Amino acid sequence: MKNNPLSHSLYASLARRMGEKAISQRLRMQVELSASWFGKGYGYVHLENLDSFIRFVDLTLRLSGMRERGKRNSLDFKIEKNKFFIPHLPQRLDGFRILHLSDIHVDGFIDGGKTLFDMVAPLSCDLCVLTGDFRLLTHDNHKQSSIGMSRLVSQINAKYGIFGILGNHDFLEQIPTLEESGVRILLNEGQSIKHNGAELYIAGVDDPHFYGTHDLGRAYRARLREMTSILLAHSPELYSEATGYNTDLYLCGHTHGGQICLPGGTPLITHANCPRYMTAGKWKHMNMHGYTSRGTGCSGVQARFNCPPEISIHTLRKVGDGS
Repeated sequence: MKNNPLSHSLYASLARRMGEKAISQRLRMQVELSASWFGKGYGYVHLENLDSFIRFVDLTLRLSGMRERGKRNSLDFKIEKNKFFIPHLPQRLDGFRILHLSDIHVDGFIDGGKTLFDMVAPLSCDLCVLTGDFRLLTHDNHKQSSIGMSRLVSQINAKYGIFGILGNHDFLEQIPTLEESGVRILLNEGQSIKHNGAELYIAGVDDPHFYGTHDLGRAYRARLREMTSILLAHSPELYSEATGYNTDLYLCGHTHGGQICLPGGTPLITHANCPRYMTAGKWKHMNMHGYTSRGTGCSGVQARFNCPPEISIHTLRKVGDGS
């Protein structure tokens, strides 16, 4: 296609995985977005990456004397441990542990990522999932984020590996380096994992928030109906559609939980088209469980208030009260 920034072989490979229509749409939007940043056209702009917005927030924090505190808060990671009770979960999957990191923005950490790497290293899980936004900006070179992600991946201890999806900050060009580092990127794809003789299906879709290139049907086409399924999506905005595919657990991020919140954790901005209760933590829609991470990194301004960054560990359970 015109202005295709990918090699022919990479384009063909990704098109087979993601779908021709989705990859064409995403590449067109990536080109338009890059052009808008360099004065060559009109694209789509994220509020958190507008220089004027970032400068305004940063200036406000400086004038209020809160900037340094906000920076310290950005490294105050909380390990959130959650249990999800799934009645039809195979007994052999009871106790299955999932490490969940989202919105890492690894090239934005004020300490180069050291605090996060040190906290992740001693953790042990069956599976690790990364729900998008690996880099800080939505444009420009992704070399530093690739280096940072490679360092992070080397610290992760996951028996069945690491699965990830792209977010609205990520470009398709990042996929080769992410996969070389050990992350299996799901592009409207799914894969089953065998654990103790039982199977768990992991489906992953491309970014539904900005690019709109998700395809749930394609992601679920290899799933046998009886398999317990986990959906990875960058934002919670597919909550209604996902229930139609009998999704058991929906894992996402994107909102950062608001990142800068009022006391009590009330977000000022969420950037997601979904009910407000779905913008952070555990939630449920019909029979589907969901979890929206507050994010591991920061977007735009490196600061957090009343909304600490998180490292999530989810445990699947067969018995319980169903909550």
